[in-house]
Amino acid sequence: MAVKPSGSAVRVGRLLSFLGGHGESGYSLSELARAVGMDKSTCQAMLLALVEQGFVHRDDGHRTYALGPSALAVAAADGDRARLARLARAELESLTADLDLETFATTTFAGNLLVLARVPRSTLFGLSMRVGQTLPLRPPVGAVHLAWAPPAAVDAWLAAAGPTCAPAACTDTASVNVAPVNVAPVDPTRAGEPACRHRRVIDVVRERGYSVTADDALRWRLRDVVDQVADAPTDPGPRRERDELLRTLAERDYEVLDPDEAKSWPVGEICAPVFGRDGRVTVALGLVAAQTLDTARRAAMVDRLLFATTRLTALTGGRPPD
Repeated sequence: MAVKPSGSAVRVGRLLSFLGGHGESGYSLSELARAVGMDKSTCQAMLLALVEQGFVHRDDGHRTYALGPSALAVAAADGDRARLARLARAELESLTADLDLETFATTTFAGNLLVLARVPRSTLFGLSMRVGQTLPLRPPVGAVHLAWAPPAAVDAWLAAAGPTCAPAACTDTASVNVAPVNVAPVDPTRAGEPACRHRRVIDVVRERGYSVTADDALRWRLRDVVDQVADAPTDPGPRRERDELLRTLAERDYEVLDPDEAKSWPVGEICAPVFGRDGRVTVALGLVAAQTLDTARRAAMVDRLLFATTRLTALTGGRPPD
């Protein structure tokens, strides 16, 4: 007879995951119970046990809960990842100070893209990515992490997007012409093209050494929905909308492949890789541009970002692939 996961352990995991993804604030009992889908009495009993063990801290003055020292000690026990997060954050702080842009670092974990660190810009405007947020690792998300990956990993990435992006759907990547910035849906008669386009994305990102995504209202909506998934992890509605948005974005020209250097164009994010000791991408640093940029401004941002990723690769003992 198969052993089923403990329901209590699952609920404890929901509590800790929620608090870990919302580490900048404390939450009341009512807010936590609603967010993780528990009744208040069950949630309170679990919180009291976690407080007793140090995994959750209770602020008696405000009557709120946040991650406690035991949870932070567990996170710090993963020495290499914790050190990488600290070093990445230091680079992000420098980037944000120099460019006045929100910056972030992502890594891959268990088939997801994970926000490892984030530094907001000095003004109130920003997309406010949260540390601990995740997105499924599937087209068009995560190209900078896949551009130097083995072919099998790229095939798995493509397959995760569904039949039209399966590896077998693409037979001739050279035959696909992709406009630089085009937010119109792909013509249904071009059903075999998504896989070819996403393979072309991988090739272009690897050739130039960084990724550039187009600014798009759907990308902003996706960010809002990812927040909703984190805020209400048991609500299937935001997850369904997130997955539908990913499918829609996968059929658009999300990555800027052939920009016209003589013109200004809307840029969403610019991301570049940090390599590990094995020459594979361990983390990516990103700039949230969210603005129309001319050639000189784009080039300055890219140069500064590549300086940061090259330095972080060296600091962590990594090396670019041969």
